[in-house]
Formats: sequence, structure tokens, C-alpha cells
Amino acid sequence: MSAVLAVVRRHPAMFREAYPQRVVNNIYLDTPGLRAYFEHVSGVADRVKTRIRWYGDLEGPIDTPTLERKIKRGLVGGKLSYPLSSITDIESLFACHDSRSTIHDSRLAIREILSGMRATLVNRYSRHYFLSGDGRFRLTVDSRIQFFSPGASFNPSAPILPRAVPIVIELKFAPEHALDAARITNLLPFRLGRCSKYVLGIQSLGPLASIRPIHLEPIAQPIPKPELIRIPVAQV
Repeated sequence: MSAVLAVVRRHPAMFREAYPQRVVNNIYLDTPGLRAYFEHVSGVADRVKTRIRWYGDLEGPIDTPTLERKIKRGLVGGKLSYPLSSITDIESLFACHDSRSTIHDSRLAIREILSGMRATLVNRYSRHYFLSGDGRFRLTVDSRIQFFSPGASFNPSAPILPRAVPIVIELKFAPEHALDAARITNLLPFRLGRCSKYVLGIQSLGPLASIRPIHLEPIAQPIPKPELIRIPVAQV
């Protein structure tokens, strides 16, 4: 990890830490048939992943959770965020199959997003935040990635680790800066590749032999146009 951070800090784009390092927690929500998972592994161009995110401790009250919709349209990605009311604890979200009954939010948009969703994965990792000298590029470095099975088997003291625990570097920028972004990635001595923590987590939890892909109906509502391009630069 120290070697990776040294490479980022020595980069000609003059990356500097924009925020203090912090721990990110996510609860991913999906349909009973894991629609979001199978859309990703099948290479569906337009897709959405849904998660609840907060920072800090995994256990105890969640004071400032956010419902996030990660939107992907081809090579361009972005997200929509919806602040939620505080949640008593993470276990309360696993008490019922329908997430709407455990998230007390009267907004219609929230209720519609959560319709038919249930918790399918908990993950947690440490994140460093960097900003380029010209302010056009954000870069994150994620490490110490852990996964947890939700529901009755949730055990915060027994994380599940992927077979090869990666360090993930991601570069984020507006579409008009794509050419300059290529210059940045070309100067990083790492392998460019795809990395979905949700897919990695689902696969790390165990075999999916009993799960069948669902029929993918057309998305009823148009997906908003994302404003950022997110490139997973490397798995180290």
C-alpha cells in the first residue's frame, strides 16, 4: 500500500490528498434473483446498482446514511444520492425481506427505488482521496476490502476476504477530459482493468449454483445521463 500511494503522490498530475482517509461501508441492495449482479457479469451496457453508504464504524447507529444509485451507460458512469434518516443499526436492515419496511422515508422516489429490493451484500474498505493539481481529476485508492453476508449469518467480527485482496485505484473525471485522462493512466505502472466490488463480493460469499439469471426486462424509466467517467485504473 505504501508503494502504491508513493506512485500516486509522485505522479506528474500532482495529486494531493483532498480528504482524510476514512472507512467506507456499503449495504448493496438487489432483487431476489440478483438482477444487478447478472446484468454486470452479462455485460449489459445500461445498468444500475443500488446501495446504502455510510462512513466510520460498521456496528452501532448509522447517523448519516445515503441511498446511492450507481448508473452506468456504456463507458460513462455516475451516481444519484438520496440522504436517509438515521438507522438504528445494520442488523435492522436485515430483519425483513422488503427494505422499505426498515427504511423510514416518506419520499416516493425512495419507496419506488426500494420496491422489491433486499440486502444482498455488506462490504467495507479503507479509502484515500486525491485531487489533481488542476482540479479536473479525482483519484481514489481502496484497500483492506472486506465482505459480509447479510441477514441471519451477518457476523461483523468474521469478514470474508476475496481470494486475492486487491488495492483498487479509480480515476474520475468529466467526459470532456477523457484525452487528458489517458495521459494520466499511461503514467501509472499498473494494469488497467474492470473491478466491481459488488460482483467480487457476491462471488466471494460462495457458489451461485442455486441462483438462476432472471429475464432482463427493459428498464421502465430512462436512466439519467451520468456526469462523470469512472475508470477502474488498476487492481494491484
